[in-house]
Amino acid sequence: MRWIVAQLGARQHYAVPVAFERLGHLRLFYTEAWCRWGRELVRLGPSDFRAFANRFHPELPGSAVKSFTPSYGAFHLAHFPGHSSTRARLYRFFVNAGAWFGTRVAEHLSRQTLNPSEDHFFAFNTGALEALSLMRKLGVFTVLDQIDPGREEERLIALEREKWPGWENFVDPVPEEYWNRIREEWGLADIVMVNSEWSKKLLICQRIPESKLIVVPLAYQRLGDVRPREAANGQLTVLWLGGVNLRKGIQYLIEAAKSLPKVRFVVAGPIGIREERVRSAPENVVFGGRVQRNSIGSLYQQAHVFVLPTLSDGFAITQLEAMAHGLPVITTSNCGEVVTDGVDGLIVPAANSEALAAAIARLDANRKELVAMSKRAFDRADQFELPKNAQQIEDAIRVFKTERDKRLQGSEKA
Repeated sequence: MRWIVAQLGARQHYAVPVAFERLGHLRLFYTEAWCRWGRELVRLGPSDFRAFANRFHPELPGSAVKSFTPSYGAFHLAHFPGHSSTRARLYRFFVNAGAWFGTRVAEHLSRQTLNPSEDHFFAFNTGALEALSLMRKLGVFTVLDQIDPGREEERLIALEREKWPGWENFVDPVPEEYWNRIREEWGLADIVMVNSEWSKKLLICQRIPESKLIVVPLAYQRLGDVRPREAANGQLTVLWLGGVNLRKGIQYLIEAAKSLPKVRFVVAGPIGIREERVRSAPENVVFGGRVQRNSIGSLYQQAHVFVLPTLSDGFAITQLEAMAHGLPVITTSNCGEVVTDGVDGLIVPAANSEALAAAIARLDANRKELVAMSKRAFDRADQFELPKNAQQIEDAIRVFKTERDKRLQGSEKA
């Protein structure tokens, strides 16, 4: 198989194209922005420049990468409404950016010579519609990665906002054109890939045929010389890393922290709750705000436990990152299946601050168990390393094609 990958953004730090490249199967990689030169100088600039310096991966050959950096920069400056904008404006930007990117990918692909018996197209939801339409006309097999559980997740979180009024800054609904675009992409793709059984369950509720869905977990590449924990001394430090919002369960972490005054909680990530909720959090909860990628390692190293009390996640790559740094993970079952309960972490019911507090207290009281879980978590992360995800995608496609051909043969005989 030869792969053409289209990716808007730096999701998973380009794990999918890197995985295909390691197999020797990557033909082209499309992305909106790529820092080809001067990364060390760019890192000396303001925060936006430092973020752009990370739009690069040394394993992806320059000859295979097609980016639209200058024109996308102009588009972004002209249209991005800002992270503090309403959800409606932000999601309309996602729709427009996806159409902008998808159109340029399709235009470039229309000038390439493609072989449907070898070439396969992989893209992520929202930025794929125009290219998927072209690939269908050309008979090229397509895989759409649906990174979250879609509208059903939004319904669940809307109920949570009713339960916790006055917590989030913006509660306006996601505009209909966003869901329409995603549904069109689902219809055009040969396969819709999700990263967890949780996502698959919610997408089936949205009437995607189960036969069209495949589940492939995310992959994570361990970086640097990291070792499992040999001891867990001192005040227990619990790390949260990711968006600080109701979907991720920040309300339940804050409630749990109130009953655990001797535990230190470090909350790192873009804050999506109102400032008064941050100010009213107990003193043992420290909010650090948005973190640059090159600073994440030190956060993991300073913590004992990672917490992810999510109500819904397509996968949550942070749990793999934490394990790769030797942190046991306390999470729910509403995300990727990474944690083995009682072995390398603990699984608690979603939306339950008492169960969350009890799990944290258990590891605080039993440091030997914590260290043993740390070592097993470190080893568990190896089971999700690159390029296993690419191999699983290709294996799933072979099975899908075989079953499809059997169905076609059966219908012809009938």
